[in-house]
Amino acid sequence: MEATHLGLSDGDLRQIVVQNASDQGRPAGELGRIVRTSLQPFNPSPEGFLAAHYALAITLETPSGRKEECTFFVKCLPTENAALARYLEEIGSFRKESHVLQDIVAAIQRVCPWRTIAPRVLWAHGDRVLVMNNLKIAGYSTVKRESGLLDEPFLRQALETLACLHAGSIVLEERNARTLSELFPDVLRENAWNSNPQSTRHQDVTNVIELYSELVRLCDHWPESRKAAILQQLPALMRRIYAFVVPSTEFRNTLNHGDLWCNNVMFRCDAKGLPIGCALVDYQLSRYVPPAYDVNLLLYLTTDRKTRETSRPALLDHYYEVFVGVLDCNGLYASVILPQDSFRRSAEVYRLAGLIHATMISGEVTLPDVFLQQVFGNLELTGSFMPIQKVRVCVKAFEADECYRNRLIELMEELFAHIQ
Repeated sequence: MEATHLGLSDGDLRQIVVQNASDQGRPAGELGRIVRTSLQPFNPSPEGFLAAHYALAITLETPSGRKEECTFFVKCLPTENAALARYLEEIGSFRKESHVLQDIVAAIQRVCPWRTIAPRVLWAHGDRVLVMNNLKIAGYSTVKRESGLLDEPFLRQALETLACLHAGSIVLEERNARTLSELFPDVLRENAWNSNPQSTRHQDVTNVIELYSELVRLCDHWPESRKAAILQQLPALMRRIYAFVVPSTEFRNTLNHGDLWCNNVMFRCDAKGLPIGCALVDYQLSRYVPPAYDVNLLLYLTTDRKTRETSRPALLDHYYEVFVGVLDCNGLYASVILPQDSFRRSAEVYRLAGLIHATMISGEVTLPDVFLQQVFGNLELTGSFMPIQKVRVCVKAFEADECYRNRLIELMEELFAHIQ
């Protein structure tokens, strides 16, 4: 496949390699000329739900005659799936990610130069194509496990990167004496949990409620009297997410990643396989709320209940220690901006936000591979987050796969504790 498939001209390709060289501190004169390009799917199986992903390879011939290949990661609107493309345009995911990465995260990276937080955008075409450095070349990869859960060393690395992201956004605000919402109007407008009844995402939430209602009916985990109470109160409980995504008037708000399932958290490991770095990808659903939202979301998506019960206090303390360190390195004091007792209170307030959000998306993001293949093989199933046809696939997976069933039941049990 040629780069022209994405509308990339020779000038665009040149701009990509020059920007990449500049980021690496290399003079453009060393690059030579482009002799070959190729475009291939980034992986044999899809990397995510909200874009098409490609590997762009550009071969250069230097002035000395040496050939050098550079590989880049490309995200674009899925032209082969018109329904999904319309959905992504409706929720503004490409526009959001482009602006968040280029305008906000790039500036945060400069105040946390010791840690890779996210990929670098090298070239963007409107709201349709993003070309970024390939984190896999730098040794980053996702942790592939059926459950999507992380061991504690990986979890601590993810929390450290979150702390850099959150604290770094505060540094930007303090230096500019303005909030991110003021600095970048409309960029962080909520596009995941949209309470507008006319929006596709609103219908998705209705369908998710139907999914869990059906799972309650199917499951013999609760007596009939308890099921009746759950089914009656579940819609209102799930829709509490709409209040949580509004910027807080009580706690300090920061940039939040907002979509911390396992495929969006990449790790770099040492020779022994131990994590020494973590980068976050896919900022299409980021938001402006207290950092405790992200922290709780990560914990609910990547740990089991036993780990949360035994390790949550220590993990929160580890996050906060790194958060304090980032502010301190930039001449700011966490004791003034977000004292630890305030952070701990916010962590309790937003615990339910993380639980609801994780429950909402876990039906999709933890689907076993055989059922994911069904989803990606049918355009009707990928035209939004949770079309009613995907609900049926999730129900079948719940009936057929024990690991998937147990993971959802664990989240449901904790969520239903909020139902009288």
